[in-house]
Amino acid sequence: MQVELPSISRRNLLRFTKKLEENEFDGALVAWESNVFYLTSFPKPAGSYLLILRDEDPKLLVPALDYWRASDFTKGFEIIPYAYYQLPSIGIEVLTKKLHEYVIDELVSRNIKKFGIDLSYPTSLGIKIESRAKEKNIMVEDIGDLLTEIRAIKFAEEVDLMRKALEVTENALWRGLEVIKPGARECDIAAEIEYFIKSNNAGGLAFDTIVASGPNAAYPHALPSTKEVKKGEVVIIDVGARYCGYCADMTRTVVIGTPSPEVKKVIEAVNEAVLNAIDRVADGVKAEEIDEAARSVLRRYGLDKYFIHSTGHGIGVEVHEKPRLGKGSTEVIKEGMVVTIEPGAYLHKKYGVRIENMVLVKKNRGEVLNKKPNIP
Repeated sequence: MQVELPSISRRNLLRFTKKLEENEFDGALVAWESNVFYLTSFPKPAGSYLLILRDEDPKLLVPALDYWRASDFTKGFEIIPYAYYQLPSIGIEVLTKKLHEYVIDELVSRNIKKFGIDLSYPTSLGIKIESRAKEKNIMVEDIGDLLTEIRAIKFAEEVDLMRKALEVTENALWRGLEVIKPGARECDIAAEIEYFIKSNNAGGLAFDTIVASGPNAAYPHALPSTKEVKKGEVVIIDVGARYCGYCADMTRTVVIGTPSPEVKKVIEAVNEAVLNAIDRVADGVKAEEIDEAARSVLRRYGLDKYFIHSTGHGIGVEVHEKPRLGKGSTEVIKEGMVVTIEPGAYLHKKYGVRIENMVLVKKNRGEVLNKKPNIP
């Protein structure tokens, strides 16, 4: 499953190191798990850190128990296993010095003057190094925004992985539709969807699956419960698979039986809002203009007061990335971004409706990556 990743992460790392040079950094520590994966292809690198020093091979600091896994899944890095306690001999040299002391010693020995850390994503190691570096007169700057900006623009190979993640997601959601019937519990429907994802060569879930029926559907972040679905109720399903570390995210709304005229109107209005927002997607468009395109449709139907979140967000190795498609956003979408479009209407204690698609930003338009219909 990981065969596509090393070439992608190498290109990402090259792009990142070029940005470091352009901004006159002598080195950087990448501490946030998603950023480490993005630059190394090391899956689930909890407790692992990437140390980049100018004119040297990057060092991947990994917990000793992950040494062999890191060696097998990554290429082109000096892999340094660490542990805070003595281990039995396992045939490798293990770093036992505290990590922040090790990094500081490396910086001092190389006379590093300007060093970057992704402080936008707080980690205890990053905070300790920032504090100690100042004592050594090393300038530390946050490179979190630099990384998120790079991650926002996808290579074609990254988009291909997201297409695969979305294909599994759509098939899983449609499997969920097959088992929805009066008396079925939300948690059982969610379990069926998640079983499909995990048994169909996906890398697990991008986020916790939402299956919400009736009044529960009025909660945008509802959790599947033991509530039984009733005839005539609205059901929202929001689900996302991962494939080789890249995420998908989609939502569909269905009614068990024949929808009431009111519910039918709301579903059609939300769908129209989705289509109107997608029509605004193109390189150079302001993010808030896409949000307004969705919001204006719901306003026309008198539903805008029930639309209580942003129209969408970027997606990639994390399910929520730059840009944010919402009111007040100053961001501009660019070719190569993948964004979600997901307007909704939530009527407290009654029901909710949301439809969500993934869209690839192209020069003059947006390409909808979903293949399944908006209204099943």
